[in-house]
Amino acid sequence: MPKIEWCDYLINFVLLIFNILFLMNEKKEITVAIDENEIGLKKSRLTRILYIVGGTLSLTLAILGIVLPGLPTTPFALLSAYLYAKSSRKLYNWLLNNKILGPRIKNYHKRNGVTRKGKIGIIIFMWTMVCISSFVIIKIIPLRILILSLGLIGAVVVWFFVPTAKDDN
Repeated sequence: MPKIEWCDYLINFVLLIFNILFLMNEKKEITVAIDENEIGLKKSRLTRILYIVGGTLSLTLAILGIVLPGLPTTPFALLSAYLYAKSSRKLYNWLLNNKILGPRIKNYHKRNGVTRKGKIGIIIFMWTMVCISSFVIIKIIPLRILILSLGLIGAVVVWFFVPTAKDDN
């Protein structure tokens, strides 16, 4: 019988928690978006565990970003995919097959970026939430200025630093 290390228990525990959260009881075909040679699993157990912990924290922020305005989802999902790819094929494949985050990661990887139309949509949605937060909800002037400043920084990052992909048209 093969020796099961506690790192494997950690991986299985993380998968169990996220399967419970998303109620994903159906079995799906496992697909890998990148070549297995490109994944580059780390051999050190400590490094793999740190990558798993970082990937899980990043995935938690991505899940929170789905419901919290202003917290981005896709960058955290991409970061967790990268970290899981370095630590565990099982977690990486689970994330790619996730019905909520998987398509975002696959689409970004396939196109090597976000289309201009997607960037415009992201910026419009982000500024809608920033304006609602700043002018409707928040009454403290310095906090309004901070939220507006962070919204401006976010828009600049999305437009200039996120890679632009070609449209499918």
